[in-house]
Amino acid sequence: METRFLRPFTCLYCRRDFYCFDRFKIHICRTNNKSVWRQMPQRTSFYQHVCSKNWIDHEKYFLRCETRDEPYQCKFCQKTFDHGSSLTRHIRTHTKAKPYQCEYCRKSFVQKGHLSVHMKFHTNEKAFRCEYCHKSFPLKGDLKKHIRIHTKEKPYQCEYCQKKFAHGFSLTVHTRTHTNEKPYQCVHCQKSFIHKSHLTRHVRTHTGEKIYQCEYCQKTFTQKSTLKMHIRTHTKEKPYPCEYCQKRFAQSSSLTKHIRTHSKEKPYQCEYCQKRFIHNGRLTRHIRTHLKKKPYQCKYCQKIFIRNSPLTRHVRTHTGERYLCKYCQKTFTQTSSLKSHYISIHTKVKPHQCEYCQKSFAAKSDLTKHVRTHTKEKSM
Repeated sequence: METRFLRPFTCLYCRRDFYCFDRFKIHICRTNNKSVWRQMPQRTSFYQHVCSKNWIDHEKYFLRCETRDEPYQCKFCQKTFDHGSSLTRHIRTHTKAKPYQCEYCRKSFVQKGHLSVHMKFHTNEKAFRCEYCHKSFPLKGDLKKHIRIHTKEKPYQCEYCQKKFAHGFSLTVHTRTHTNEKPYQCVHCQKSFIHKSHLTRHVRTHTGEKIYQCEYCQKTFTQKSTLKMHIRTHTKEKPYPCEYCQKRFAQSSSLTKHIRTHSKEKPYQCEYCQKRFIHNGRLTRHIRTHLKKKPYQCKYCQKIFIRNSPLTRHVRTHTGERYLCKYCQKTFTQTSSLKSHYISIHTKVKPHQCEYCQKSFAAKSDLTKHVRTHTKEKSM
């Protein structure tokens, strides 16, 4: 049992250790360092003694690597491989075979290594611990990636713009923004994507699949990130505080927009009239006034609108949908109107204060109109 944990093979280039010669030789060939094996006669002799492997077979394998000989061919697509095990794994992409099954949840996997990784999440085995913050991880690779958060190491550099990344996969995805490569294509509409996860989310717009469910109200979502933001409407969690006024936000994007009200930054400029905006959405809506573009159409009367919110309000004139005040039974066509009514009539609170004269208002829209009397700005 002790010999199982011995790792007598070390790659001279990346210092990675291997206890299995098969994995070691595959690593060497994949990294194109085929001459390394000749430099380690003592280690290979030791390994032969431990497991009685046939050294001649290993030598033949490395010779195939050097000559690029790939004698193993897939019967489905004729792709060739230099190792029989590589062909076996590849064939499973055609047959969809997943021979390795988890004993806890019955989930199946193509490779035994993938099952081993998966099992650690059931057993909660986290053998690899960060020396900086003591956080533990089930995989050595996860720990290695995590440590770069502390060391700020970014060993992967883009050949086009010299931007650096902590992870190789992040560099791969970034490089596609230069090459315009989009390898993931939707089978429904042929739209292509840079990232596989982007394709997965997009496909759900076709299938209508919503796999993420809120534990509070059972509402379902297509994306995990959307569910996370939705849950904060129940928990009232606002983890993003403003450094200027301590106001808190549920989303980081909302905080970014809010900070611009302090810094007066307006990074979005209209190409037609040079007017600048805090939010990209406001610029988009503004540009439609130049183009006379109205992309939102009522399905009942075909009336068109520049923005979605006026369309939503308009549709209620057809459906008769209204929001009821639980205190006085008065109804409203907009939730914002109901909220303003509740604050001004039932609570008497006026939370919106003018920064010029300190006059307060119950509704934010009333404050906006009032501020224009100071700034002389005309409404759009």
